[in-house]
Amino acid sequence: MSAQPLVLANNKTPANVATDFLCVIKDIEACIENSNSQAAAIENRGLFKSAFSSSRKDLVDISRSQNKINEMMLGLIQEVITLNAMSYSFLAAVIGELEDRCRNGWKDSDGQLQELSDTGRQFADRANDIFVKILDGSKSTQNKIEVNQQKIAELRDKLQLKAQMVLKHNAEIDSIKNTLSNKAVLMQKSQQDISSIQSLLEVKAERLSLLDQALEEKKQTLEQHDQAIHALIEELQENNRLDMAREQVVQDMQVQMAALSQRANHHKIFMSGLAIGCAALATITTLDLLNLL
Repeated sequence: MSAQPLVLANNKTPANVATDFLCVIKDIEACIENSNSQAAAIENRGLFKSAFSSSRKDLVDISRSQNKINEMMLGLIQEVITLNAMSYSFLAAVIGELEDRCRNGWKDSDGQLQELSDTGRQFADRANDIFVKILDGSKSTQNKIEVNQQKIAELRDKLQLKAQMVLKHNAEIDSIKNTLSNKAVLMQKSQQDISSIQSLLEVKAERLSLLDQALEEKKQTLEQHDQAIHALIEELQENNRLDMAREQVVQDMQVQMAALSQRANHHKIFMSGLAIGCAALATITTLDLLNLL
């Protein structure tokens, strides 16, 4: 009996699956005993038979038997792994049924009692050890799964809360996007306004440059005017000094003229008195002459 899918058949009980496993183990038992018989026959050959026998053929036959055993064993392990993935409790029940049938035998499909030989029991024990290790690993995995399920439930709650927050944030982000879109339009308009202002500033800068040139020319002209004014001030100061000197001369002349005028007045008064005296003398003289006549 070659390895074939046993677990995937519908309506299989743990006892049915254990019986199927034992049938495969029974086939493996036959292969092991056949391989052992071949090895014993090779060892018991005489020198003459060994000389004419083919050692290559012997090795091929033994290798084929071993490959068949390995193939069926791998098939059993794959079935156990499949059971482990499907249900931990079902696999535990299958292993329990398998141990019981290995000890007490089982009935095949024809109703005949089947038992394993010592070779079959040894192989079944090794296979059962492998199955139990897989089951123990499954138990550990199951415990981890239960813990992980609890963590997953907690994580799901957190994710739901985060999902609500994300939805809220998405709404806020949409609002921000709309605001940013409006701001982008305003910024574009502002950019256009800035471009217009820059153009105006460039024109004004050019005008200011021309004004700077004009101011520089004015500055030079004013400097020239300042120099001329400074020269005029110096000239006026000199003229003022001369005017003051002239005024002093005039004042001196006025003083002298006043003195001369005063002298002239005194002379005029003297002359008036002298004229009066002369007139009086003439009058007296005339009277004296009249008296004499």
